[in-house]
Amino acid sequence: MAGNIDLIITKSISRFARNTVDTLTTVRKLKEKGIEVYFEKENIRTLDRKGELLITIMSSLAQEESRSISENVTWGQRKRFADGKVSLPYGRFLGYKKGRDELPEIVEEEAVTVRLIYRLFLYPLPH
Repeated sequence: MAGNIDLIITKSISRFARNTVDTLTTVRKLKEKGIEVYFEKENIRTLDRKGELLITIMSSLAQEESRSISENVTWGQRKRFADGKVSLPYGRFLGYKKGRDELPEIVEEEAVTVRLIYRLFLYPLPH
């Protein structure tokens, strides 16, 4: 906005902003300063006459696709929970490993540390 650049190159409209309103607001502010945005994937230039119409359409599609993906992921997580399936980051999960039945299994050597952490939290040492 300070006039130090005149062109912003971005991968795609979907990576530029979270929704159509943010995209258009930002593009218009940049346009007022003479700054062009080029969206590589869609081959759209904001200083082009057709640019804003195409950006509006493509941004709306990207926003809807993002919403749909989010809903699908949420649905999948709820379905797994309803089916009793858990997904844990075992690589970062001290004290457990994935058991044969896909359920958490205690790693006794690490569990000693976990129990100590809880014990110290519940019953802190006097200062």
